[in-house]
Amino acid sequence: MPALRILLLLRGAVSVLFALSKLAPATIPAAMSLNRNGTFSMIDGLLGLAMAFAVSKSPRYKWLFGLVLADALVRLLIGIVAIASPDIEGRILGSIAFFGAIITACVALGVFGLFFALRGSREAPVDARGGGVPVLVVSACTLVLGVGLLFGFGSVDARRLLIGGVALGIGLCLLVSGFLSKDPRSIR
Repeated sequence: MPALRILLLLRGAVSVLFALSKLAPATIPAAMSLNRNGTFSMIDGLLGLAMAFAVSKSPRYKWLFGLVLADALVRLLIGIVAIASPDIEGRILGSIAFFGAIITACVALGVFGLFFALRGSREAPVDARGGGVPVLVVSACTLVLGVGLLFGFGSVDARRLLIGGVALGIGLCLLVSGFLSKDPRSIR
């Protein structure tokens, strides 16, 4: 359990710091923004992989393994593409494919995560339930990101604020979960 707590706190802190850098007035050129987003996505994806490993070792959170792993792999893939092709936003087809894939992944992960948290945690034995509330919050934030990108956050500044807001919501949720996880029964 200590490893999961540390990962929750670390991942939450990284997300909050990233969010604060996104929500501050834009100080770096838009071309470098995708590289920064990609770097964050890579770091968050790697922390997510470590978190997937940690939840797989805990009977209370084992039901979350597949969802946490899928989320981590999506974040890693987004980071790899963003870092490998920092000019992808400048190419019409590349931009459509990149953002289309992100929107599809965020909507799918958000909807599946909400369904899974509402249904999956209830079907697990009582002593094997945990993490339902953070999964609901993170899934809702992920869904908001996908829908926000799909419906009207097309400008660079609007995307920056949307991404910053979602990262802040997820980061705060993970930090609270990490602080509450001193007692394994406390993460609901």
